[in-house]
Order: sequence, then C-alpha cells, then structure tokens
Amino acid sequence: MIVLTWILAFLAAFVATNLPLGPVYASLHPDFVALLVLYWAIGGNGSLGYTLVWGIGLLQDLILGDLLGAHAMGLVLMLFLLYLGLARVRRLPPWEQLFFIFLLLLAERFVVWLWQGWTTPVRWHWALLVAPAFGAALWPLWTSLLDRVFQRQTRRG
Repeated sequence: MIVLTWILAFLAAFVATNLPLGPVYASLHPDFVALLVLYWAIGGNGSLGYTLVWGIGLLQDLILGDLLGAHAMGLVLMLFLLYLGLARVRRLPPWEQLFFIFLLLLAERFVVWLWQGWTTPVRWHWALLVAPAFGAALWPLWTSLLDRVFQRQTRRG
C-alpha cells in the first residue's frame, strides 16, 4: 500500500510541475518532483538509489518535453550532494533545513539549465533563483503534509 502512495505522490508531483497556469507559474513554481525526491531521501535510510532517481528524472523529461537527461542529471546530482551531508541535514528541524534545500534545488535547476544550453540558446533569468527559493520556503509545509500522508499509510498498512 505504501508503494501505491509513493506512486500517487509522484504522479501528483508530475501534474503540479506541469500545470498550465500561465507563464508566471511556469517560471516560478518549484520542482515538486525534486522536493519529493528530497523528502524521500531525507526520510529514508539511504534506500533511494541513483538509478531510480535517474528513471524519475527521465520520466519528468518525457512529461515536460525537455531535453532527455536534463532533469535526470539534475536529480542525480542533487541526490549525490544531499547524501554527502545527509547526517547533518537530518538532525535539523524542517525550518532550519531551508538553506540546504535551497542550495540543492538551485544545483538541480542549474544543471537542468546547463544541460538545455547544450542544444538551444538559453538565457539567464531571475526565475532560476526564485523557483528554488520558493521551493525551499515551502519545505516546512511540504514535509508536514507528506509526514501526515505517509504516517497515515504506515498505520493502515
């Protein structure tokens, strides 16, 4: 049952990332898939592997129509950087994790931006900084929401 909950959570994250709510939302929304990967990696016991995250990133590239491998590479790098300091990040309460989450989301966004720059001309835009900041600001609410969802599932299953 918990696997079904994770699958539904990722589907909801893919939908939230791809909502057609206009250009402002498209440039400012956080990467909900990356936030879910971070939540899973911090909450799990190192059970989230790079291959699975690579597959999630490739699926995200296919859904968004981006250059294949952009989000996959960004998510894998983000997970690698998180695993380097995982013990330190886990000891912090969610509101103190904001700075680390911001840096990880920024690294993921920057890798995607660079990856896309190999094939098409991309320009630096302030939204590259604002979207990770918005994602980090949502982190305490995000973890609280997901904690409730997954605690409810573990009590049932």
